[in-house]
Amino acid sequence: MAVKVNTKQENNAIAKSARHAIAKSVLDISELNIAFSGGTIELYGRVRPPRGHTGELNMKKEMEHIQNLILAVRGVRDVNIRRVIVTTN
Repeated sequence: MAVKVNTKQENNAIAKSARHAIAKSVLDISELNIAFSGGTIELYGRVRPPRGHTGELNMKKEMEHIQNLILAVRGVRDVNIRRVIVTTN
């Protein structure tokens, strides 16, 4: 069976869809970057609690939520978050 290779335009469209999906997160993702290649979304940069947030926020749970939002995007098979810096302030 032949493997379909996405064009650069398709990769950009999938990355854009992933960006729209994670915009639903409560986290501040303004410093988070997204790259897509070969079915994998790679996130890199910084995430933090929303501006002005006070109180407890489970950042690990929120990052899992972001991963699930991205995995729901058509064309995405995996999410790599190893290069994401999670800050608490």
